[in-house]
Amino acid sequence: MTEETITRKGQYPKKPVPELESGKKSGIVLLWIFPGILFFFVLIGNFLSVSSRLEKADAIAILNGNDTVRLKAAADLYLEGYSDNIILSNTGNNFGEYNIPYTTHQVEVLREYGVPEGAIHIVKFASKNTGQEATGIIEQMFEMSARSAIIVTDAWHTRRVKIIFSDSFGNTGIQLQYYGIEEDGFDPNFWWLSVKGWRDVAGEYFRILGYFIKRETNIPDYPVFDFLRTD
Repeated sequence: MTEETITRKGQYPKKPVPELESGKKSGIVLLWIFPGILFFFVLIGNFLSVSSRLEKADAIAILNGNDTVRLKAAADLYLEGYSDNIILSNTGNNFGEYNIPYTTHQVEVLREYGVPEGAIHIVKFASKNTGQEATGIIEQMFEMSARSAIIVTDAWHTRRVKIIFSDSFGNTGIQLQYYGIEEDGFDPNFWWLSVKGWRDVAGEYFRILGYFIKRETNIPDYPVFDFLRTD
């Protein structure tokens, strides 16, 4: 009687095939790893997006960049009654081939959206990055005696803005809210499906890391202004 015959008749139990057992374990591991990776992508995408339950503020501040959606979103907030004032950051650049300040172009766009020119305030300080924008907006708000602001930017930009602005505004008594625009195509759950999503998300995390590396040299030592205190 051969070994094969004995096994068929059930006299000896079959030994497990090592290759099959290994493949089964690998499949189980993959079933756990794949959802874990997806969850991680969703988590880091949503972390970048900060939203506030908006209340009326003394000003709506628009950060530089992506005017196509930021100016329109700020105008909509103004027309909905969230504030009577709009603050424009200032890059110090000119508009395209025209010999006019870029902020002049932005004012014209806001007027087309229904915002009166008298409600628009332009920051005098020309900023080159988000930290400098915070400085310019603070100076403008001091000039206006404004106590609160809604910060308008792209959704994926709000986390870094909140980190930087929390530091910059920390000693001013000014209350901030954050309005992240989602109409720019950024989806915090599925950003990893597009090249632009990878560029935006990876870029933001590198910039956040860079800010923390040189954080101590970036936080302005603004004095406390008693007239801004609400307590």
